[in-house]
Amino acid sequence: MKFKFNIAKKLIFGFGIVTVAIFINIYLINKTLNKSIAVNNQISSIYVPSSELVRELSNMMISSKMLIKNWVYIEKQADTPDKNKLRELLRNDIPDINDHILKISNKWTKEEQEFYEQIYVTIQDTLTPMHQDVMNKLSTIESYDDFFLLMTDIYTKVEEGGDIINLSNSILNKLDDLSRTHSKKVDEARIQMADSFSNLENFIYVSGIILIIIAVIIALYLAQMIIKPIINIKDVLISMGKGIMPKKQIKERNDEIGEMAAALNSLIRGLKETTDFALEIGKENFESPFVPLSEDDDLGNTLLEMRTNLKHAAEEATRRKKEDDQRNWAAQGVANFSDLLRQNNDDIEKLSYEIISNLVKYCDANQGGLFLVNDDDIDNPFIEMSSAYAFNRKKFLEKRIEMGTGLIGRAIQESETIFMTEIPNNYITITSGLGDDNPKSLLIVPLIVNENVYGVIEMASFKDFPKYQIDFVEKIGENIASTLSTVKTNIRTARLLETTKQQAEEMRAQEEEMRQNMEELQATQEESARRETELEKQVEEFKKFKKQQESFVKKLDGNFSGGFISTIEDDEDDE
Repeated sequence: MKFKFNIAKKLIFGFGIVTVAIFINIYLINKTLNKSIAVNNQISSIYVPSSELVRELSNMMISSKMLIKNWVYIEKQADTPDKNKLRELLRNDIPDINDHILKISNKWTKEEQEFYEQIYVTIQDTLTPMHQDVMNKLSTIESYDDFFLLMTDIYTKVEEGGDIINLSNSILNKLDDLSRTHSKKVDEARIQMADSFSNLENFIYVSGIILIIIAVIIALYLAQMIIKPIINIKDVLISMGKGIMPKKQIKERNDEIGEMAAALNSLIRGLKETTDFALEIGKENFESPFVPLSEDDDLGNTLLEMRTNLKHAAEEATRRKKEDDQRNWAAQGVANFSDLLRQNNDDIEKLSYEIISNLVKYCDANQGGLFLVNDDDIDNPFIEMSSAYAFNRKKFLEKRIEMGTGLIGRAIQESETIFMTEIPNNYITITSGLGDDNPKSLLIVPLIVNENVYGVIEMASFKDFPKYQIDFVEKIGENIASTLSTVKTNIRTARLLETTKQQAEEMRAQEEEMRQNMEELQATQEESARRETELEKQVEEFKKFKKQQESFVKKLDGNFSGGFISTIEDDEDDE
């Protein structure tokens, strides 16, 4: 296999040299810094704190020497602040500082640890008991009056050259030696750090110069082998950024830049195809073929998504336009039928024909019929065909349907629209110039207003009735029902008025006849009254005559016999 020293390998080789040099530089600098940091940590965490603690212990030794003298010579009282301070110093302060020194002395040298241990053993086992002896002997005011005790024992210990003072001075000298040892180590460490930083500075200068030289060489090489072809590709990309497509393909080499050139050439071809596809989309040619450059082609996939969205938008716009047309169609139909219902509201037969003929035409149906509920006989209502229309000619059909019978009776009984696309055989046929045939769809809409059903509209068609037409027929069905209700009411009112007029004429004729009868009756009554008056006069005359006769009879009673008189009376009765 032939080794290919491509751009990636060239870059890796060049930057590898720089990287190795940088790592070596970093390693040496890091090593020097770590060494300096370790020395600095040793100074800051061991020797400086140790020197401060030793110095603090020395100060305590000096304080104890001064306080024990004050105890003997000055503080001749049972309890004073200086005495309490000395007690606190021996009991707590010195042991506490010793604890701190022991913690940090773990990092000292073995000789330093042994040297300090000897110092503290002397303080703890010798010096402190001496102080305690003096403090115990001079623990009361009376003890200061024992002159022999003071002169022979205590004074000799606390005077210059005494045991306590000499031992304290010895301890202080040893502590000073230990502190100087730590200070000397601090100075040596600082000198070592300064030398290390000086060497590090020189190394950084030298390594920096070397790295610059290497970087310059690599930069010149990359400029010749890589940057110049990249600039050519950059110029092409800048032109493309301005919307200018190159007319020539970029030269393709057998390296990464060649691969970039090949990819750019492929991109240019893809952009040209994308441009053509976008133009086709602009022409609303949504079926134009287009294949993205790859599955991850954002622009191509976005254009496909845009085509889908535009296609959906166009379909949605078409749907909205269709819905608007349907709404306009329904609104125009409502307006037309409103005018029709207002113009023909006095003749129900004409109104029925106008309704069904215009409705069949407006819905582009094939035939239709208007059926009304006849409730003139409340006890026996029925359904009758009021008008029918088919193929631009009027059908005069007489058709009576009983309530609840068939689809029409069911629509009235249930007060619901019936829409069927599977029509029973022999239910209805549509007659045309080609003969009779069954319809494809049947629509029966009840005419309802105020929950009262006044009839139904039945329409048949060779095509399906769309939903908007069914809604339209149901909507105007309410207006038709309202108009029919008004017309029937007007007709009934007119009939009642006509009946009332006839009854009024008959009553006027009867009244005239009664008036004539009353006049005749009045004349008869007057004649009867006259005759009654005459009869009364005759009766009065007859009574007078009878009285005269009786008077005459009485006068003759004594001259004539009873038989003669009886005969006379009989004759009178006969008369």
